[in-house]
Amino acid sequence: MKKLLLVAVSALALASCKKEPTLADRLEGTWLVNDITAAGTVDLSSLGLGLGITPIVATDESISANSLFTMIQEPNSVNYAVDAQLNVAAAALSIPFPWQQSGNGTWLAKSGNGVAPDSVIITATDGTITRYEVLSILESAIRLRTTTDITTPAEGSLTLEFSFARQQ
Repeated sequence: MKKLLLVAVSALALASCKKEPTLADRLEGTWLVNDITAAGTVDLSSLGLGLGITPIVATDESISANSLFTMIQEPNSVNYAVDAQLNVAAAALSIPFPWQQSGNGTWLAKSGNGVAPDSVIITATDGTITRYEVLSILESAIRLRTTTDITTPAEGSLTLEFSFARQQ
């Protein structure tokens, strides 16, 4: 009886030692982009529309089913492609804006340890580094935010948010 109890306690101890998934473990996989929003201010004076610094808001009208981010830990790599049609609202204008972005490189998950937000840092093969703040993360969905500067044809800064659904 003592041996049976010892085996049961040992099995229970081993089962309870299951490793908690890291942020990188939770982010690894293929993710479908299913929502894009942007907000910020842009200097539109260079476009000849009689508008100067203007607040803008952009939402997606459609996102291609091929808009995927794939993040792998071993070896550390990321491949991404986004193909979307955005609707940009600036002043009284509503402007359709096709947006495509693709590339590959490496990624790093950085835990904020409860003091700062968790983040994902993507380094593209051309050396461009983009940091995304993790707004929410569930087993089947994540939401990330980044800020980007716009330099052409207008100048400004936008905060972009992306939502993703895990692909099986």
